[in-house]
Amino acid sequence: MNGLPDLKKYDEFVGNLELIDDEDMRFEYIIDVGKKAGDIDFPEVMKVDANLMHGCMSKVWIVDRFEDDRHYFSGFSDAIIVKGLVTMMTESFSGLTSDELSSLNERHVQKLNLGALTTQRQVGMLAMLAHLKKLGRRRNTAVVD
Repeated sequence: MNGLPDLKKYDEFVGNLELIDDEDMRFEYIIDVGKKAGDIDFPEVMKVDANLMHGCMSKVWIVDRFEDDRHYFSGFSDAIIVKGLVTMMTESFSGLTSDELSSLNERHVQKLNLGALTTQRQVGMLAMLAHLKKLGRRRNTAVVD
């Protein structure tokens, strides 16, 4: 994966989606991913404008916890399919350094093979990846007093 660390969760999502031939079943899988994530990891107090991601038709909130030079993301959406997509992205790319995040590209979204998604959702996935990378850059350039 282009020198990236072990992306175990990402590879798991890719592998599971590759096994599903039926587009409707892929949507069901994505919905299930979101349902399994539940609401526990994203309390209401985190659903504020500062955590709102732009570039998505649905409301999407993503937060970044920075620990030991690694980013750990949590996310939530008010739309059930998008919630699954947010969960896939945040779980896939949590644990990366800022440099590792910056090396991600659109192929990482394409490899999920979500061709049945509407163009708007595909654009939203790319916007989500850009947002994760932006959060990584923000931490990387933060000045500590």
